Amino acid sequence: MSVDLSKRLEAAAELVSENSLLDLTRLIWETDRAYTFPAFHATARHVSAKLREWGVRPRTFEIPADGKTILGDWKMPLGWDCGGATLEIYDPFEERGRVLADRKKVNTCVIMWSGPTPPEGITASVVRIADEKDLSARLNEVKGKIVYTPANPREFKKRLASAGALAVVTSWCRNAHLIPDATFWVNAWSDDPGGWAFHAGDAPLPGMVVSPQTGVDLDVLLDRGPVKLRMKIDAKYMETTMPVVCGYIDAPLQEEVLAIGHAMEQGANDNASACAVILESLRVLQDATQKGALAPLKRAVRGILTNECYGTVGFAALNPGILRRVQAGVNFDSLGRASESVDAKYKHHRCPDAGASVADTLMALLLEKALSKSNVYVKLYGDEPFALTDNHYNDPAIGVHCPYVDSQDRWWHTSMDTMDQISGRNLHVFATVSVAYLHFLATATLPEALWLAHRTVERFGVRLETIASAAAAGLEGCEDKALLLARVFDRLDYTKEIADRAIMSAKRFMLREERAQGHLALLKVQRHVRRLLDLQKRRLRELAGCDAGALPALTGYDDIAGLRPFKTFIGTPTYDSVPPAERASIPSPVWNAYLHCAVFWADGKHTFADIARRVRYEFDDEKDRTESLAAHFRFMGAHGLVAWLNPGDPIPKPPKPEKKSAAGEAHDDSPREDDHGGPADEPEAAAETPEEEANEADAH
Repeated sequence: MSVDLSKRLEAAAELVSENSLLDLTRLIWETDRAYTFPAFHATARHVSAKLREWGVRPRTFEIPADGKTILGDWKMPLGWDCGGATLEIYDPFEERGRVLADRKKVNTCVIMWSGPTPPEGITASVVRIADEKDLSARLNEVKGKIVYTPANPREFKKRLASAGALAVVTSWCRNAHLIPDATFWVNAWSDDPGGWAFHAGDAPLPGMVVSPQTGVDLDVLLDRGPVKLRMKIDAKYMETTMPVVCGYIDAPLQEEVLAIGHAMEQGANDNASACAVILESLRVLQDATQKGALAPLKRAVRGILTNECYGTVGFAALNPGILRRVQAGVNFDSLGRASESVDAKYKHHRCPDAGASVADTLMALLLEKALSKSNVYVKLYGDEPFALTDNHYNDPAIGVHCPYVDSQDRWWHTSMDTMDQISGRNLHVFATVSVAYLHFLATATLPEALWLAHRTVERFGVRLETIASAAAAGLEGCEDKALLLARVFDRLDYTKEIADRAIMSAKRFMLREERAQGHLALLKVQRHVRRLLDLQKRRLRELAGCDAGALPALTGYDDIAGLRPFKTFIGTPTYDSVPPAERASIPSPVWNAYLHCAVFWADGKHTFADIARRVRYEFDDEKDRTESLAAHFRFMGAHGLVAWLNPGDPIPKPPKPEKKSAAGEAHDDSPREDDHGGPADEPEAAAETPEEEANEADAH
């Protein structure tokens, strides 16, 4: 079967509205920009009303925001609200009353989860602390003072609070040399320097942010003599909930495709823009399939907007029955910035190798075709390794193959991330890709699935050729060619294994009655990859003039090398479940994608030595990071996050308790059948049906 993606993109482009996208971005940004939990709930209400207006089924789930509940390995944040904040000069007298920051004018001037001041505010002398090293040398000077620092105060916030600082003011900004008048959004206030959200028991230190230029003004005043500031912050903590807004379009099959993005941030680009792309995709799919402009859906389509990471993992932990129906997804982040104006770099991060998928092939093809025709100025870096945002669902324990498309630019997380900097043209092209991607997967049957499998062979064929070509160049002058061949052949074998995984994932997009036949067809496709592999090996043997030698075993890790780790939680690690004093000696794992991909392999089937080998190939890593990886795995083993299995030990069966979602439904938590295990790969019936969802939709 021949699939014309260009025609599919053209059809989607005709249906997507640039004006609608800009309106939706503004709808979300107008409330989310306050970055308080009441504002997040207001956004959820507005989005639900819009979905209902389109005839898309809305539903809002709620995740605890009590600062205590642990879901997966993520401790949920504590709720927070802020009514206002000001920072002004009190001394020197001639500057008294000069306002340095006012939340009414610059929303990002308050650190998210900042503690409150007394109603009358705090008036105190200022001590300038350059960084954490400077703080160590002058720790006794901060008691009873307002600390001003040009550094990121997250790194030593707990030390400041413990030393008796009254408050902190920072002028830190990631791109200060490019945007000196911007105020950075500090959105993490954990006591843990590597942590993120504020939790129950963390120090409620008041904190505000000024622009780098205002920081220079403060430096000048401090150089001249003593300075006093007056800070007022009207803030409070609360035990509440985080909303997870779902838009749902029903279809005949008990299967879904998913688009997810995080709302609940202060920026128009990050991430109201991507949320708008998801909402516009739902509007177009609902309207076009009803009117016949697009083929009817076979699988349901679900859009999810929630808090970054915390809401994503929380939804997965509390609603496993829903995610068991999802065959694939896509994660969008920050899609509204024009590349040429602010050096925006777009990336397509593939699924982790432990969950390799034809969905990546489809996304890569759509991005290439759409951008080359509609927006050639977008700088796209394709086929990037896995990186974390709201794509936790790639964890094989959850089983949703979820490519990730995002961007970052110089205005990221600053007060300059506003609506007047959003490109409607960019939004249109990415919404077009989103509609085409979701519709393709929601309507695919055996022919489309096999087409994706064949295109996936092309993708991995290029990868095999690239690896072999680099090795061929390295043979010239190599003293131990047999060892070089052993290493290259091992990597080629690994790449072929991942190609086989991705090819077999195409079964997810076949009808149940097609899967037995489709499995046999996919086995033939896999044999083509084997031929490509054999061709590259034969080529390298001829160039080397010898056979491959023996691959040396991993040494220096005898205590764990032969053991098989089994991950006991879903998603990625944070170590929030470990007492702070016990995790002080280990770096934070929150954004460590290398570690994330390693724990995705920790299914009790692979030894630690094999996992270390796999992630090194996955990231094409010249640096040996086995020592760091081993430290994390030993730490997780010591704290129950990983169970170590000896040779011959059975793999633990995943628990099957009934879990209650935030809305009260019970769901089956049994795992999804492996894509590579059986010929049928039939998804089991989910505990919750779309009809059951409909009965409760109005209540939310």
